[in-house]
Amino acid sequence: MGFKFRQDVVVWILSLIFIAVFLLGIWLWGDAVGWDAPSGYFYDDVNSTQVRFLPEPFGCNDTTVPGRSGVDCTGHWYFWKLNPEDVTALTRAMVWVFYLTHQLLIWGLLYWAQVINSITKQGKKYGTDLQWFNWAMLVVNAFFHVIHLVHTHWTYDGLAQDVDMISSQGSVIMMVSFIALLEYKDRGMILMWPNPKSDDKVANRLRFSAEPVRLVRKYHGYVFSWAVIYTFWYHPMENTVGHILGFCHTAIVMLQGSLIYTKIHLNRYWRLLNESWVLIHATVVALQVTEPNDVHMSAFWPTFAFGFGFLFAFTQVFGLPFWKRISPWFRLASPIIYFAIILSLCGTIVRDIDDPTKPGFSRLYEMVFVPSNIYLCVLIGFGCIWLWIFIDDRVKQKCSNQTERPAPSRLWKVAYICMILSVYAFFITLGYLTNDVTGSFVAFMIAYSVFITFGITITIFLFKKLFFTGFRKQDVQELKDQN
Repeated sequence: MGFKFRQDVVVWILSLIFIAVFLLGIWLWGDAVGWDAPSGYFYDDVNSTQVRFLPEPFGCNDTTVPGRSGVDCTGHWYFWKLNPEDVTALTRAMVWVFYLTHQLLIWGLLYWAQVINSITKQGKKYGTDLQWFNWAMLVVNAFFHVIHLVHTHWTYDGLAQDVDMISSQGSVIMMVSFIALLEYKDRGMILMWPNPKSDDKVANRLRFSAEPVRLVRKYHGYVFSWAVIYTFWYHPMENTVGHILGFCHTAIVMLQGSLIYTKIHLNRYWRLLNESWVLIHATVVALQVTEPNDVHMSAFWPTFAFGFGFLFAFTQVFGLPFWKRISPWFRLASPIIYFAIILSLCGTIVRDIDDPTKPGFSRLYEMVFVPSNIYLCVLIGFGCIWLWIFIDDRVKQKCSNQTERPAPSRLWKVAYICMILSVYAFFITLGYLTNDVTGSFVAFMIAYSVFITFGITITIFLFKKLFFTGFRKQDVQELKDQN
């Protein structure tokens, strides 16, 4: 048998090359126009025609601009946005038009991909060849990458001008949480426990029921595309290391979504990269914005490095297939390596916050901040979806004795879609309303991620209603004729 190229693999490789070249283009264009603003602490605009940004709100006592005063304003303030005096109706409207167009196009393509595959594939959903909607999503995402870069160098501002940073970071936390729930069936939650082969009494009692996890698997594309496209348009394409790594993450997640119903979409090594890239990105960004005089590294970077590292070592890495083929005792290797690394960091680079002359072992507790938020959202996500299903089943039993219900009418489908869009619109509105809040950034981010996790469960349940039991006979025939 001769070697056969897999179309999905070839497209995946070419797309990665496109992403690499594009990220290089972000850096070179910014460098060509004299941009040099890695953070508010390291900001040089000597080659620019104007000062592009306000300084970091040190002291939190600037009451002339909303968001620059009050408790923890430096945590809430996003540095890379236009001076208020440079903001116009055009700079605001343009980014929102681009974002909404990008978001709605991808959602529409995902919807039709799911409709078509639920009817015409007859169970064989994943192949090596791309379908028309794969090509369409690849083109749409590539087009808006180019548009975003041109837009950045024209009017600059992203969504950050109008919505708080917690809405962007909270959406990413939510996405990581739902990935953990999505992967739960195969890798469990901690050290590959409880997995399908776990037969101990505790695992049998704590194991999540299948239906909520199945619904997350079926409709996660809408959730993840919102989180990544919203974050993509939140930031301008500035030429800093943190921005480049961030746009790399959004790009690979968009690529993963564009390859829906292909076998490369199921590749576990590729999926792990998509899920765990936030470890690299968050750590580098936290280091990038660390105060230069912070010689004992008391800033937030250990929180992100230790926290996302914990998730990788205890949960994410066990999605790789080889763990199922070796002894369970080898699973201890991952946490052992993890603790060896963070103990080494605490004994050398990381120092005690109160006394820089001492090692930073007192900061080991920071490893629990990120994982506790993620695992909390996992529990909320599963529990709420299970509750919506339970309530729906009880209502159906009381209202009807029929075992088979008709598919929703077109009017009901429109109603479900409007309700779903309303939930996401509320998330964005909440980000706008909290743009000038004061208070602990970490506390607000945890609260926001928990809240949108709750809201996302409502949309997943609405998708279940939207796609219920297929379609009427005339709909089936129309789709088969079109495809």
